[in-house]
Amino acid sequence: MKKLFLLICAGAGSLLAQAPTVTAVVNSELPTSSVLCPGLLASVYGTGFGSGAPSSVTVNVGSNAAYVIVVTANQINVQLPFNSPTGATTVTVTASGGTSVPFDITIAAVAPTLPALPGSPTLGIFATLKGTYVSNSNLANAGEVLTLYAVGLGPTNPVIAAGPTPNSQVNTATLPTLTVGGVAAVVSFAGLSPSLVGLYQINFTVPTTVQGSVPVVLSIAGQSSNTVTLTLTGISALVNAASFLDTGTATPGEIVTIYANGLGSKDEITTGYQTTTAQGVSVTFNGTAAPLFALVTEQSQINLIVPSELPTTGTVQVQLTTPSGAGLNFPLLMAAAVPGIFLITDPANPTADIALAQFANTIWLVMPTSAATALQLAQNCTVSKANPLSSCGQPAAPGDYLVLYTTGLGEATPNGDPNGAPLATGVPAPADGSVLYETVATPTIKVGGVAAASLFSGVVPGFAGLYQIDFQVPTTGVTEGDSVPITVSMPGSTTGTATLAIHSR
Repeated sequence: MKKLFLLICAGAGSLLAQAPTVTAVVNSELPTSSVLCPGLLASVYGTGFGSGAPSSVTVNVGSNAAYVIVVTANQINVQLPFNSPTGATTVTVTASGGTSVPFDITIAAVAPTLPALPGSPTLGIFATLKGTYVSNSNLANAGEVLTLYAVGLGPTNPVIAAGPTPNSQVNTATLPTLTVGGVAAVVSFAGLSPSLVGLYQINFTVPTTVQGSVPVVLSIAGQSSNTVTLTLTGISALVNAASFLDTGTATPGEIVTIYANGLGSKDEITTGYQTTTAQGVSVTFNGTAAPLFALVTEQSQINLIVPSELPTTGTVQVQLTTPSGAGLNFPLLMAAAVPGIFLITDPANPTADIALAQFANTIWLVMPTSAATALQLAQNCTVSKANPLSSCGQPAAPGDYLVLYTTGLGEATPNGDPNGAPLATGVPAPADGSVLYETVATPTIKVGGVAAASLFSGVVPGFAGLYQIDFQVPTTGVTEGDSVPITVSMPGSTTGTATLAIHSR
């Protein structure tokens, strides 16, 4: 009987709740951050918390009680007390099983954080005066008054207890500053949102000079928040359509890609080079309409040719017009050349910068064998003596003659005559090659750092904005491999970069 009693007692003891443990305390809206401050919404992680009502546990920061919002077995969401002193302190959790060992934390004065809009990792939470939230499909406008939501802005005036905010106005102790697209915005109010827990609101006016998808950063008491995106109508960026690099410049006759909001919902691929409007969308440069290649609304993208009549220095104004109306001017610096190398997408390695190059007098593509396999192309073109007009892919070899496709090489005239007239906007070079529009300046090409002579550089016959460079792979000095760098530059220009696969046969 005594043994049975002992067994029963031992079994009962094993059913007793375990004391809680704390393993981490982080910012609820930025879980990668353990920077904490008074009034912050925080998540306490550990074990043995139970899963009862908020009143079933007590969370203390030092000697001050936090406001408990939600309890699960391994996580408690709380608002840290506003009267938490800054500096080193501890967090303890008391539940039915007892009290945890104190967990060390540090309280900073502020921990400004901009939460993400649910369903988007990058968009901030911005509300309009109509009570709607700004999103990719509900755009804001320059000059509009918006409310931004944040946490971690620290002390308030007046000081209040943690928990639901009273309906009376509770300001931040210090007015934060806000930059929208790098431009300072006018902040009219910053304080806790009435009836909510730990959520601050910042009322501000969008600067009148910003457009497109722009970064937003909040700063208070010398500390800056994470960056979120605000989606406005207009142009977000203009990049080289070959490299997709944003150099901040463009050159006449270059094929570029504009990323913009408010383009509608229907795609359109245009034919020829004379179409300047697609689905009610058009783009002008200093008032000159640009020929459009494609409107890809799902990617907020427009492909077009920069008008040839523009200057090669100074600033021009780019304006986007959509069915909603004309947008703000987008300042763009002009240059004599902005080389960009077109790329081949490798399904097996999407980040590879494989240059779009062909073997001379064929349509065979230069690429690593792995890329040819991924693209399901025939291989060993040279060894198998493949038809020059059949699809095939293989690495180049030293001494091979190649054709590289680019854009942004600058002025091209008949036979490269400096006194010749370039093609007018949207006019392609003669398809039969009866007149070759060659670049006035000669490009500098390097393969693996070794100079390669340009045999021809000009507009591809039958095309506008698309250039080709004919050259020979250096016979010596190039380290072989699948990702040998190739660079193209024009006098005084930036450098276009990509890679070539080069292996001896």
